[in-house]
Amino acid sequence: MLKTVLKREIQHNLYSLRFMVALALVLLAFILGAVSFVRNHEDALAKDRLARAEFLDKMKEDATKSLTTLAVTKRDYPLRPRDNGFIYDAKEKYLPDAITFSAWNVFGFRNRGGSVNPFLAKHDEINWSFIVGLILSFVALLFTFDAVSGEKEARTLALALSNPVSRGALLFWKYLSAIVSFVFVVTPGILASLLVVLFLGAANISASLAAEVAGFLAVSVLFAASFAAFGLLSSVVSRSANVSLLLALSFWLLFAVVIPNSSAFLAKKLYPIESAKAVEAKVNAAHGDLSKNAPPGSWSMNYGNPFMPLHELRANLQMKLLQAEKAIRDASIQAMSRQFEKTRWLTALSPIADFEGLTEAVVGGGYPRLLKVWKDLHAYQGQLLAFFQALDAQDPKSPHWYNPNEDVSTTRRPVAFETVPQFTERPMSLADRLKPAIPFLLVMAISACLVFFISFILFVRYDVR
Repeated sequence: MLKTVLKREIQHNLYSLRFMVALALVLLAFILGAVSFVRNHEDALAKDRLARAEFLDKMKEDATKSLTTLAVTKRDYPLRPRDNGFIYDAKEKYLPDAITFSAWNVFGFRNRGGSVNPFLAKHDEINWSFIVGLILSFVALLFTFDAVSGEKEARTLALALSNPVSRGALLFWKYLSAIVSFVFVVTPGILASLLVVLFLGAANISASLAAEVAGFLAVSVLFAASFAAFGLLSSVVSRSANVSLLLALSFWLLFAVVIPNSSAFLAKKLYPIESAKAVEAKVNAAHGDLSKNAPPGSWSMNYGNPFMPLHELRANLQMKLLQAEKAIRDASIQAMSRQFEKTRWLTALSPIADFEGLTEAVVGGGYPRLLKVWKDLHAYQGQLLAFFQALDAQDPKSPHWYNPNEDVSTTRRPVAFETVPQFTERPMSLADRLKPAIPFLLVMAISACLVFFISFILFVRYDVR
């Protein structure tokens, strides 16, 4: 009997007009999104190749000048565009696209968005995540908003319950049929988009891509379960399908539009941070205080005599300036991270926010990726500094007074570029992806179960007459 109920519910959804319209709309959106990604990705890769060539050419040029020039020069490491961005771009187009470092410090990132906190950027591209999050969230509601109230109006609900099936079982199979119907909508769209991307050469078939596609589909099903549960809730709290639709639309507007787009406002009001202008003012003030209180002669320089005693004072002052700037900028970046993470947990009431967090983990991009590159670049900076100090110690013409900003009191020997440690971004491992994903996974699963349980309690008392 239960299999019959499930089959009937799925057939009812698949042969309905709303399913046909949703499938056509989703297919069109997935295909257009794939074509748009391929065009934009080609341009992004071309710019990335140019940026990386300039990055390496500058390092080679500095290495031929001197080891110290190589060590003290600030350079921007460019973050490569991800080939799986058609699944979810993770808003990387609006996040920092490069991290500034030298052998002495990782200074910060290049914020191309110009916002106080680039992590809070809310711009969206037409990718799989956007289509599922905005369009298919509403489709999931459409499959359940009249599951109970609609049948009551059609006078088929009492007939269904006259069969040997419990109310809980009937509600569950209606819920499951909506999720299965969602899979029948989203899967053709994913396959169509994937074929376009593969055919146009923007991605290659690989085990990692297959795992990411499977992971995205699994996350999408859980996401659909969340919105389908709200659709059921809309259906059991009213006696009319029209009222249920209005309630479902209200849920969608709240969770898909209002809460996700309130993150910047909430962050500004609840967790304010200093602007970039204020941070620069603090850096300049710290530099001014240190320069004012420095020993006399700390700014003296004589390139012809690296062993000039005052060069040691200059090196000490420059090191203090660097450490002061590092403390201020690190505190600013930590404040950005705390603001973003606290705000994200506030908006975790919305399945959309949880879905974005999960898809970030699936594709290995966005905020978690930036944090990982930031951490890995700090480790590389330590390696580059150790490389520099080891070679400087071997030069008898160097006084070994470490000046992190200038080529004054350390070795002026050139160095073979091939021997210089190079940094290469490593993809996020499974552990790197699971760690930030698990909290969002738990929140979404628990909320879906809780809303379904409330719907079940209400349905038990529902007047089917």
